[in-house]
Amino acid sequence: MAQGTVQVTHTGTSRWRRRTGEYASLAAALEAAAEGDVLTVAPGTYRENLVVARSVTLRGPEGSPGSVRIAPLDGVPLTVRASAIVQDLHVEGQDSAAPALLVEDGAPELTDLRIVTRSASGIEVRGGARPTVRRCTVDNPAGIGIAVLDGGGGVFEECEVVSAGQAGVAVRDGGHPRLERCRVHHASGVGLSATGENSALEAVGCEIYETRGSGVQITGRATAHLTDCDVHRTTADGVTLDTDAVLTLADCRIHDIPENAVDLRSRSVLTLTRTTVRKFGRNGLSVWDPGTRGTPTSARSSTAPATIRRCGSATARPRSWTPAGCTTYRTRCSCWTAAPARTSSTATSPKCATRPCR
Repeated sequence: MAQGTVQVTHTGTSRWRRRTGEYASLAAALEAAAEGDVLTVAPGTYRENLVVARSVTLRGPEGSPGSVRIAPLDGVPLTVRASAIVQDLHVEGQDSAAPALLVEDGAPELTDLRIVTRSASGIEVRGGARPTVRRCTVDNPAGIGIAVLDGGGGVFEECEVVSAGQAGVAVRDGGHPRLERCRVHHASGVGLSATGENSALEAVGCEIYETRGSGVQITGRATAHLTDCDVHRTTADGVTLDTDAVLTLADCRIHDIPENAVDLRSRSVLTLTRTTVRKFGRNGLSVWDPGTRGTPTSARSSTAPATIRRCGSATARPRSWTPAGCTTYRTRCSCWTAAPARTSSTATSPKCATRPCR
């Protein structure tokens, strides 16, 4: 499709702002628009690098999803630096060193955007930006799906990362997003990643699956809280914590994992509440290194024994773990398992057998 026209509608009543009309390029329309104006983009392909620096509404035509393509040959296709409303656009990027959609400031509302790109990241939020992102799709087989960094935040609602060449969602350097009812899958790296001090990730009602790395990875003093989330069909561990990471899993389901369902290392702290762990290949909860703590509270492990591996002086303190699982102890040359104490006279301990170390 050829480049179309942009209709700008001014909402102000002042005669000095009555510049309603059509513009041949998006850049010209954005330059002419004032705060609160509405820019309706006609169907077409726009080979422009756009910067939205005012609180305007930028939208495609109603009832024609995907008909407006923002597709420059290089650079960042769309940068948002204001509390604007952007909706119903198709964004394509080709620059492996730049994001396809960059949100640098303000609290914009981004709705029904489709990001199909081969960029460093599909959506990148940084600095003081706090966007609300709804029903957006990211397809980026060359890089990160969604990146939140440098203190950026925001809320992502019903978004989907359908492919990513690296992590599906990556949080670092003090980023702190909230994900609600999002789906992250077919990532070549981990599904959800948070790393670095002051980095925090909250996810509610999300699904993470078909990842080549861990489903969830929290490292380097980052914190995360997952509620009512599903993690399944990963290639590596389901959940990985490392280096002073802190994670709470509440009402989550971790299943169909070929390795450890949950793996803790290097003084990390995990709390599981009403969380189900099942169908894992190695251990339900693997705890390594001194100072590392895993505390299952009313958590359930089924289909396979609720195996807890402890190495060194690491501690794992199961409470209300169903069924009462085995504990695997490791020495220099062998491993052996032992059933925990029965909690009542009628409780039945699982059958625990000696097996080689893994």
